[in-house]
Amino acid sequence: MIAVVGAGPFGLSVAAHLPEARVFGEPLRTWRKHMPQDMLLRSAWEETSLSAPAGGTIGDFAHATGTPRREPLPLQTFLAYGDWFRERFVRDADPNDVARIEPAPGGLRITTTGGDELDARAAVIAVGVMPFAHAPEPFASALGDGVQLATERLPDHELTGRRVAVIGGGQNALESAGIAARAGADVELLVRSRVRWFADREPETPRGPIGRRVYRLAYPAVGYGPPPLNRIVLHPDLFAALPAGVRLALNRRLLRAGGSPWLRSLVDGKVRVTEGVAVRSLERGDALRLVLDDGSVREVDLVLLGTGYRFDAGKLSFLDERLARAVRTERDWPILDRTFRSTERRLFFVGYPAEYRFGPISRFVLGADFTARRVGAALRA
Repeated sequence: MIAVVGAGPFGLSVAAHLPEARVFGEPLRTWRKHMPQDMLLRSAWEETSLSAPAGGTIGDFAHATGTPRREPLPLQTFLAYGDWFRERFVRDADPNDVARIEPAPGGLRITTTGGDELDARAAVIAVGVMPFAHAPEPFASALGDGVQLATERLPDHELTGRRVAVIGGGQNALESAGIAARAGADVELLVRSRVRWFADREPETPRGPIGRRVYRLAYPAVGYGPPPLNRIVLHPDLFAALPAGVRLALNRRLLRAGGSPWLRSLVDGKVRVTEGVAVRSLERGDALRLVLDDGSVREVDLVLLGTGYRFDAGKLSFLDERLARAVRTERDWPILDRTFRSTERRLFFVGYPAEYRFGPISRFVLGADFTARRVGAALRA
């Protein structure tokens, strides 16, 4: 058996390419529970297909179910597509999570939250970005009791009437600020630099015949930075061959923090935005007291952190210490070979942890096909 830990787009795609795979976890959990349910995906229709050896694209789903093509793509349509894909192309799916992975003779011992114990010859870690949400100081030591990651969505009634500070200027922070304001919170967004709104270069924007051709030449994929740099994203082996410093610089440029155009209606005029500030210290009392580096002070009831992600094998609590220690890193990223195998030869990492090696495509559904075919070929061999 091959254990695939995580049933998001990458996990489902890898499992579809491996007849002996068992995928663990609630399908598309991050998309169901940590994203606004009225969200519109920024990826173009053709860039949201999962990967199977034959068929299984979102176009196949639309044809089979009579679902009309709509752009931007609603999250609920993508979730329905994910369920359709899993039912048809994933042979063995277990909704239980993996509670423990330990070394065992000939491979690994997998223990699930349902109490099952199974033997696997390898494990593919496909848990997405959620375990790697980063809390910088002074917040890292203050998580809990009013300070939490923005990825941990709160129900509206826990936001209504509260004073909320959202830290960060990326998509997650902007979404969280807009949703909190919509729920009736008094929201201020605190950003180190400035808020950047991505230009409305979506594929569904009306264009004439020449404009459409020019657009496709300039933007072969949506959301991967300016031309011509965005073309490198579509060739992950080329990206992986670049020097480490160049890869890091390209990732920073191609994945600059900012917000999708559809978010502006949630934020503009509804969220106070303070740019060019950082929180120097946090003090607890009747309220949370934030001291900023410009000397000003904010008193709030809740702090939401949209401060990015950092890989840390120690955050994968299901990994036995011996396995986690064997995963060597470079510049805080796991060292992976061209098949996504780590220095712990029984563990493969796909999705976000592969970004350092293969580039921004590792964060988005568009990268699922390259990843699944490469991992599938390695493990079948």
